[in-house]
Amino acid sequence: MKNMRINKVTFTDKTIDQYNVIIDVRTPLEYKEDHIPGSLNYPVLTNKQRHEIGIEYKENSFLAKKIGAQLISNNIAKILSKIKFDKKNSILIYCWRGGLRSLSLYLVLKQIGYDSHLLDGGYKSYRKSVVKYLEETAPKFKFNQIMGITGVGKTLFLKELSKKYQIIDFEGLAKHKGSILGNIPHKIQPSQKYFETLIWRKLKSFNPKKRIWVEAESIKVGKLNIPSLIWKSMPLGRNIKINASLDERIKYILKDYKYFTSDPKLMSEALRVLKQIIPKEDFINIEKSLKKKNYYEFVKALIIYHYDKAYKKTRAESSSSIFDQIYLEKINLGHIRKAINLNKNF
Repeated sequence: MKNMRINKVTFTDKTIDQYNVIIDVRTPLEYKEDHIPGSLNYPVLTNKQRHEIGIEYKENSFLAKKIGAQLISNNIAKILSKIKFDKKNSILIYCWRGGLRSLSLYLVLKQIGYDSHLLDGGYKSYRKSVVKYLEETAPKFKFNQIMGITGVGKTLFLKELSKKYQIIDFEGLAKHKGSILGNIPHKIQPSQKYFETLIWRKLKSFNPKKRIWVEAESIKVGKLNIPSLIWKSMPLGRNIKINASLDERIKYILKDYKYFTSDPKLMSEALRVLKQIIPKEDFINIEKSLKKKNYYEFVKALIIYHYDKAYKKTRAESSSSIFDQIYLEKINLGHIRKAINLNKNF
């Protein structure tokens, strides 16, 4: 065992594609916060075990290591009963920084005969690579924006564009619609780190010579932030503004956010937030229609007294140059498809 050569690898742009299996041995909580795309979580310590060993380590490091070794050994035994990897599979293993947790599983798999490799620097080296890419490479991409006030179907427009062009749907990746009613039922926003991983992964799949279409967003999407250097680059290309009638916008919002009208709790929470950020008179006008359960008039009031006023303060409206405008008579995929085919900017 002393002479066993440890196969350490440095994380590069090609690392993920070089392995059939990538194993993250960190705790479920660490894995949930962020992980290498496609990796499998086989924790050698549970959340509770890692926490308790950390406390013990401050008091008695020797005893903590002994207890940790016992727990890791037991957990590795359970992992071995679960894995169904082929002996020919090339396996990459990582923990937080390439320390004892990943080494423990690596040594066992190596002794069995698996083609195992250890990620040098662990998750931290991967994260460092992602941050560097988002700060240095990502801003060099050329972006075009789909602009427009709330309810004109910008996300629907992106969906149609994705059939032929490179697009990033930041709201889709963030699991949030980016507005006061943006929380989506039964969907939890990812962590900031994993949001950035998703953006990194998307960009890595693109041709850097071709432009990327995005929706003109605030830098914040729910609780998450679009990486600042990407956000600063977004309005520098062609900005296409989408327009539609007030009636069409109201009908589209009622359809797109129909879960709010069927769940009073979601609506009351959204209004609680709204009440804190708009003038009292405007809130009263919005609340009146809701109390009558006249949802058409409620959305109309929401647009007039909140959405349109807020949009005037955004970067998209106040400082982004408009390259072209498109008017949608109906906000649906048919009319959007027709608009894209008729416009030479796509």
